[in-house]
Amino acid sequence: MRSAPVGKDRSARWDHVLARLSELKRLSVAEVASDLGISESTVRRDFVEMERAQLARRTHGGIVAVDVAYSLATGPRATDTSGGDRERIAERAASLVEAGQTIGFNGGRTTTSTARRVVSRPDIDSRDGMPGLTVVCAALNIATEAVLRPHVRTVVLGGVAEPYSFELTGPLATATMRDLWLDTMFVGTIGLDVQAGLTCHSEAEAGVTRIMIGHSRRVVGLATADKIGERALAGICPVSVLTDLVIAGEITEELREHLTEHSVRLHEV
Repeated sequence: MRSAPVGKDRSARWDHVLARLSELKRLSVAEVASDLGISESTVRRDFVEMERAQLARRTHGGIVAVDVAYSLATGPRATDTSGGDRERIAERAASLVEAGQTIGFNGGRTTTSTARRVVSRPDIDSRDGMPGLTVVCAALNIATEAVLRPHVRTVVLGGVAEPYSFELTGPLATATMRDLWLDTMFVGTIGLDVQAGLTCHSEAEAGVTRIMIGHSRRVVGLATADKIGERALAGICPVSVLTDLVIAGEITEELREHLTEHSVRLHEV
């Protein structure tokens, strides 16, 4: 049933939309426009402003509740065609971890999948009052994967949480990491280039990851082959800094030679 007063008043529109969103978790532009008897352009503007106010997250053609947006960001996307490659990488990377180690992760889908696999390994369990594994998290969503496991000690860096990557950045995060040491650091990347190295979109995120890398005995890069030759804004580290690279898909001869030259162990899955 249409309500003209609600449609004309922005505050009333928002109250109506948020009430419906709490029930349905998802709303489309078309259904809100029809419900309130207003134009779709008005609904889109409302959705943009709601996202800016952190009341909801926009999706293609609509909005979702914040808790649903979190699940979408941390889980596989329906349109994600690299999910199989990512899981193969995660399986191989998880096998590199030994019980009792302290391991770290930066943010990203591949590192999240790897963390999920590592903390669920049945052979890693608490012994003599000591944790089976210590996980140092630079991303909040990875922390949620680890903290549910009683045999895993979860260390979360402080700092400012980025709204889309969930990574923690800023002086507090870097200061915390300077006092911590890792056995293995797993590094996800947006780009993997022989000249540019591993790169990501945010210098703030890259800065925290660089410190984690510098405080780790072993540095394992994680990437799908479509990342090869890609460059994002911020440099994380040169390829030569890696001790291992776990990659799915066909790699270039240039990259293979570069890895051999710098004694980086290659794990093709």
